Amino acid sequence: MADLLSNWSSTLEAVPPSHCIPVHERPLDPVEIVDNIPVIDLGKANGEERSVVVKELLKAFEEYGFFQIINHGVPVDLMDEAMKVYKEFFSLPAEEKAEYAKDAANNTNRGAATLYSSSAKHYDSEEHRYWRDVLEHSCNLDGKDKITWPSNPPRYREVIGAYGDELRRVSKVILGMVAEGLGLEAGFFDKELGQRMLVNHYPACPDPSLTLGVGGHCDPNLITIIQQEVYGLQILKDDKWIGVQAIRNAFVVNSGLPITVIRNGKLASVAHRVVTNTTQSRTSIGTFICPHDIVEPAKSLVGPENPPQFKSFNWGIDFMPHYLSKKSVYHASLEPFKIDA
Repeated sequence: MADLLSNWSSTLEAVPPSHCIPVHERPLDPVEIVDNIPVIDLGKANGEERSVVVKELLKAFEEYGFFQIINHGVPVDLMDEAMKVYKEFFSLPAEEKAEYAKDAANNTNRGAATLYSSSAKHYDSEEHRYWRDVLEHSCNLDGKDKITWPSNPPRYREVIGAYGDELRRVSKVILGMVAEGLGLEAGFFDKELGQRMLVNHYPACPDPSLTLGVGGHCDPNLITIIQQEVYGLQILKDDKWIGVQAIRNAFVVNSGLPITVIRNGKLASVAHRVVTNTTQSRTSIGTFICPHDIVEPAKSLVGPENPPQFKSFNWGIDFMPHYLSKKSVYHASLEPFKIDA
């Protein structure tokens, strides 16, 4: 079975060598926790102030690559219940999690629930490991994938099914405003999109200066919507790491690398990482909204004076294998897909 942190980290008094990351990657310098990450009020998105909200959203993506959303319509009790279910899952006895962890490295069914430690790049390698466990599975519209989800806690499928539906709705609102703000045709993002739940559990760490929950990276999907309660998320702003303070009942939203391609290189995905702490575990619920197949610069945004900067590529077949390779770092993930590559 995979060597899950949540099975044994509470017994440690020091970070084991396997989880001590290279010195140049360690979070040694003080990082300011800022309160100026843009906050977007989605409650105004369907009213007279919609145009203002759209401009605020695009400005947030341009300046930070991140923003937080409030008044999003997801019931607070559902958010709380989803977080509770995930915490209970990671607290299950090792033998109950074994069913999902044992085949992580060799799982060929991308839709099935998979539980692993560190990251998809490291769980089958001898390299250093990050300080986290990850539960990942698809969350598709037809609901047929639920049979592969955990059956314990007993209410897992009911709660996360309802949660996934709500987050799909929110994603459509956000992507609709992105399309509107970029001047894309109505319904640009209405095509079939994939949805994945990627839930991170970061146990309390004996020495946060020696490791990271996850290292700096840009997301491979269109947008990510994150629910968090405990501080840990940091983003790279002007070549400097800054901390994102969690807002109660809000979601954090960030754009991924495909948005950079669709915008023809003019809306960069921003690198982010997660730090650990010594006093409490941190669980974050990530909802990944993914392209269905082809990613390319939007035809309405390219022309003789603005030629395409990227080739057309299949997201699942061409892009994801490269992204998950050890060659992929930050925006280098897009290098092979540039026109001049």
